[in-house]
Amino acid sequence: MQGKDEYQHTATIYDFLFSRALREIRLNIRAVLAHCHAQNVIDLCCGTGEQLRMLACDDILLTGVDLSQAMLAKARQASPDVIHYLEADAGRLPLPDSGHDGVIISFGLHEKTAPQHEAIFSEACRLLAPDGNIIIADYCTPPAEFVSLLIGRGLIPVIERTAGLNHYHNYRDWMAGGGIDGFLERNNPGKLSLISPHFNGCIKLYVVSKVKNDPLSNSLKRQLHDKEPSTQKGTTT
Repeated sequence: MQGKDEYQHTATIYDFLFSRALREIRLNIRAVLAHCHAQNVIDLCCGTGEQLRMLACDDILLTGVDLSQAMLAKARQASPDVIHYLEADAGRLPLPDSGHDGVIISFGLHEKTAPQHEAIFSEACRLLAPDGNIIIADYCTPPAEFVSLLIGRGLIPVIERTAGLNHYHNYRDWMAGGGIDGFLERNNPGKLSLISPHFNGCIKLYVVSKVKNDPLSNSLKRQLHDKEPSTQKGTTT
């Protein structure tokens, strides 16, 4: 059973608060997908669906996934029928492998726990077609410049704290782990391209392409390999 919807009180004002601030990032995501000629795009943790609505005129098959009923209600109300929305855990989806040539994860990781980060990214890799691209935007360690530090260590933490205590703790853990750069360094299974920094370098937009394997499967294989001498001792082949 789904727990309390942490966005039930903010879904109706989310776009009012953040639409203008995130517009440049969303336009860049659209430009990347157009450049890659994406035809089947899924947005994990899609929120109110504004990114998908921006893509709805580009003749693309569009799917949005979110666990928040309040966010999806807002998304469905504001979106054309060509966008399909799925209420589901983005870390465990009832969708086939390799079915999408574009996967978006926009500000969907920093608010989650580390196991949830990895599960969502693992699903993104599983859903991605061999020639597809994962487009991922999130917070990073701010550059050591006055305005960047003011935004990255002043403004953004205040915004994240207003989202709730659990949300804020997860954000703090995300930043302590190096933000999006640290996450992709630990989990990236393919070619990594920085598309653009935003908000004086406090947010980065990356594209992951040429994904070969699920990063969690690789991690598990390494763990099993490390254990192999002791677990296989005394066996013969």
